[in-house]
Amino acid sequence: MKKSILLFLLMIAFITTACGNEKVNEIENEEVSNHVEEEQGIDEALESETGDIEKENNEDQQEVDDNVLVKEKADEVLQLLKEKNAKELSEYVHPEKGLLFSPYVFIKEDAVTFEKEIVQGFFDDHESYIWGTYDGSGEQIKLTPSEYYSKFIYDGPYEHADEIEFDNVKSRGNMIRNIKEVFPDSHTIEYFIKGTEEYGNMDWKALNLVFEKDGQGEWKLVAIVHDQWTI
Repeated sequence: MKKSILLFLLMIAFITTACGNEKVNEIENEEVSNHVEEEQGIDEALESETGDIEKENNEDQQEVDDNVLVKEKADEVLQLLKEKNAKELSEYVHPEKGLLFSPYVFIKEDAVTFEKEIVQGFFDDHESYIWGTYDGSGEQIKLTPSEYYSKFIYDGPYEHADEIEFDNVKSRGNMIRNIKEVFPDSHTIEYFIKGTEEYGNMDWKALNLVFEKDGQGEWKLVAIVHDQWTI
């Protein structure tokens, strides 16, 4: 009888110990699992952060590359304008939007816009167009393309500009500058010529070349916007 009781007690002790060990193992396994999950979460967070940094760096580099490219294209366009080389100039024109001309930095809704093919014959076109209205008088600016070129495109030595600005958003005169509103995804290169003491520095002028990406992702000329002192 005593042996049976002793054996029974030993069995209970064994079972209790086994259950205790199993519980300990479960707790240890759970702690290990939690630790592994925590490490995985940290790794995923680091990978995500690294990916975001790389993406941001790539975007910054792309922006720098685009800015350099636009500046180079603007200088090339300026040279073609100086040479009156309309045929080669047309290759820079935006294929979908064409080329808009504005005599002042406030671009009106009815601004004259030429398609790429029309730009090719710009200086051979003897038709008079209404390019807007003169500041002050309000009279129509009715000129042939060549006449408009002399008054509102290459009306100064812009190849020797006193200042060259990239995306300059300030208005130099008292007229509202709405280039960015009309072309929100654009970059603008401004060639600025200072005024002279003889005219109280009011004879300053500027030429803005506006570029936007076309459907192929290439930067193309969408507008030539003139600027000068206005009343």
